[in-house]
Amino acid sequence: MSDIVERLQAANPNVSIRSVDHPAFARYGRVLDRFDASEMMARAKEILPSSDEVVYEPSVPSLEEPSALNTAIATQVYGGMDVQVGWCYGRNLQMAGLEYHKGIEVNVCLTETLLLVGDQRDIAYGNDPTYDTRLVEAFYAPEGCVVEFHPWNLHFAPIHVAEGGSFATLVYLPRRTNTDIAFEVERVAEGKLLFAVNKWLLVHPDADDLVGQGAHPGLVGDDIFVTPV
Repeated sequence: MSDIVERLQAANPNVSIRSVDHPAFARYGRVLDRFDASEMMARAKEILPSSDEVVYEPSVPSLEEPSALNTAIATQVYGGMDVQVGWCYGRNLQMAGLEYHKGIEVNVCLTETLLLVGDQRDIAYGNDPTYDTRLVEAFYAPEGCVVEFHPWNLHFAPIHVAEGGSFATLVYLPRRTNTDIAFEVERVAEGKLLFAVNKWLLVHPDADDLVGQGAHPGLVGDDIFVTPV
């Protein structure tokens, strides 16, 4: 793993890149190496579509069918909560935004991927919340890795690592997270960040599509673009 991390760091000197097994990742999450994800990975890869864009589906019925991994995550990680299983896949080399949830997220890496992360506790709240992109760190996760993000973790779409390649992750979250909001929220302070159910989002002002959808342009500093290797 050290070779790919070293090559990624050399190609991207503007951002700190380490592997998810580095002690620094403990601030953002942890690797759940006690779980065997092979059955779910095989199931997902059989039906995984391809896309040149980033695709995220919060709940995929075929992925939510019973499996040993789904049961283990629902009971041992979420303590019996109602959990949805979706996925995120495609091609992506841009940060564009950072989100957080009021609860943990678990990713199963169907491919190797780079995770751009930050800490919600570094958001400068107030009437106009902002976050400095210079605080963002990057962590490489190999194929098959099961990663739990802490509730205060800032993250967004994963990054593909190989030049000309793509990424795919399974995404476990509390049921209804990232679905459409059917209620009114006062658009002040943290309320400006609420973009979907249990999804608070800050985006870079240059991310025109997201800003056009109503996302709060609260990322201060340069957007991050990754050079794959």
